[in-house]
Amino acid sequence: MHINNEIPEYISETPMSITLISVNRYAPHYHENALEFVYCLSGSVDFTISHEKMHLNKGELVLIEHKNFHSISSSEDNILLIIHININNCGHDSDIIQYMYFSCATELCKPYQTVRFHDIRNILLILSYLYTSKHEHDTHIYTNTAYRLVNILVEYFTWFAIEDFVSEENKAFKERLTRILAYMQKHFKDKITLSLISHNEYINENYLSQFIKRTPFHSFTYMINYIRCFEAEKLLLTTDMSIQDISDSCGFSSKKYFHKYFKFFWGTTPLQHRKLCLKKAELLNEIYILSSAEALPLIEHEICENLVKDYLSDNFCYVTL
Repeated sequence: MHINNEIPEYISETPMSITLISVNRYAPHYHENALEFVYCLSGSVDFTISHEKMHLNKGELVLIEHKNFHSISSSEDNILLIIHININNCGHDSDIIQYMYFSCATELCKPYQTVRFHDIRNILLILSYLYTSKHEHDTHIYTNTAYRLVNILVEYFTWFAIEDFVSEENKAFKERLTRILAYMQKHFKDKITLSLISHNEYINENYLSQFIKRTPFHSFTYMINYIRCFEAEKLLLTTDMSIQDISDSCGFSSKKYFHKYFKFFWGTTPLQHRKLCLKKAELLNEIYILSSAEALPLIEHEICENLVKDYLSDNFCYVTL
């Protein structure tokens, strides 16, 4: 038993899939080449996304990155809008996008991201309306909108997201971090040192060390070992390789260090994580896929509700619904 790579059913000649579902249980799975937006239309659900847990209520949104193992569960009625975007056809170089880290969720949204976050929400709802209403429209609408969504993510929702997006200094910081993350993900099996990265970036080691302290990783050691643990999780859940072989394949100097950092980031040992996820994967999914006729009234209601909320928020800030 291994965890499956689920390939979305894309709308013909587009990089996008749109589905509305109700979930009791959705076993662990991942999408090798697809970003996944999930918007909760009603009820609430619980996610496990790699090493993180998240609760999603009505009106809340989360982005699940490609290659991230995730599962969904709920004990109450719910309806989720799920939109996938193929990163191999998203208007950006896939060799860059596949190495970027994004952070886009209602509970993680910072004040200066709010406007763009609402843009994403509105775009998802409009797409779902077009799809379920079966209006006659060119498939380029889906393709161009997928490009727009990814542009918003790249500009505003990477792990290094800052308020001053136009500053040349911050643009350079973001570009440097993107290069470093890409290099580490491409070469995680190899010995990677602070000296090597500083040489690649034409800066001294002390400057690089201070640079990494400003990132979500805070240290060079945490950065490279997080990346190795992320890669190790895929081998844990999609192969029968031994823990020792996975440790060796992912560039850890010993199995001891693999255990240490995996437990630090994932909160459990590699073997315990494998056993728990594979046990969940044995359970049958309990998912109901809504028809367009069932989904359309819900989408129309959600769009109207959000329009009213946005208007009241913009014009009468003291009014709540």
